[in-house]
This record gives sequence, C-alpha cells and structure tokens, in this order.
Amino acid sequence: MVNSLEQFNQHQIDIKTRFNFLVQCVLLLAGGALTATVAVFTGEKAPKLDLLSSSLLACSWWLLVTCLCLAVLVMAIIILRDYFFAEEWRKQINNPKYSVDDSPGVTDKLIIGLGLLSLLAFLGGFILIAKVATKLLSP
Repeated sequence: MVNSLEQFNQHQIDIKTRFNFLVQCVLLLAGGALTATVAVFTGEKAPKLDLLSSSLLACSWWLLVTCLCLAVLVMAIIILRDYFFAEEWRKQINNPKYSVDDSPGVTDKLIIGLGLLSLLAFLGGFILIAKVATKLLSP
C-alpha cells in the first residue's frame, strides 16, 4: 500500500512532467509560428497587407515574443525558487530544530501569474496570426 507521502511525491512528479511538456509545446509552437510568419510576411514574395492586417500581425508577433520571454522567466524563477528551498531544506537536515516554511508564497503566486500571462499571450498571438491568415484568403 502506498502511503500519503509517496502519493504526494508521485502527484508532484506528474504535475511537473505535465508542466514541462506544456512549456515545451508552447515554446515550440510560439517560436515556430513567430519564425514562419516573420519569414512569410517579410520576404521578397510577402503578400500585401492592409493597415489592419499589418497591425494585427505586428501585435501577434509581440504577443508571441512576450509569451516566449515570460515562459523562460517563469522557468528561471522556478529553478531559483527550488534552489533556495533546497538550501533551506539542507539547513533543516543538518539541524532538526530548524523549521522550513513550505507553504506557497509570493514566488509561487508570481510563477502562476506570469505563467498565465504567458499562456494568454501565446493564445492571443496564435489567434491573431490565424485572423490575418484567414483574412488573406477571403476575397
């Protein structure tokens, strides 16, 4: 029978795996969409866009860049948070009377907030690219 601590640890591993997969997908899709659309719309044979489409495309690029930057920032914050938490944990291992605060704090809220902003920027950028692409197809 699995005890509560083992279940908790397995749950955390599962969430971390899903999170890493989501971040990898977002980075791949956002980077790919940004690269492809910049190549298509700035090349020699770039389709002519009206002012609205050009503005939407530029906005989509900025949203995708924002998404990429925020995703990298979130990952960096997670690594730093986990490093400092491990250092606090090590102090507790060396001194059992030392207490480690393991409740979610400001850093966790920052990670969640920036992660959600990154996801929203990704979705917004992707939707705007689709809007521009479909506008090119309509007569």
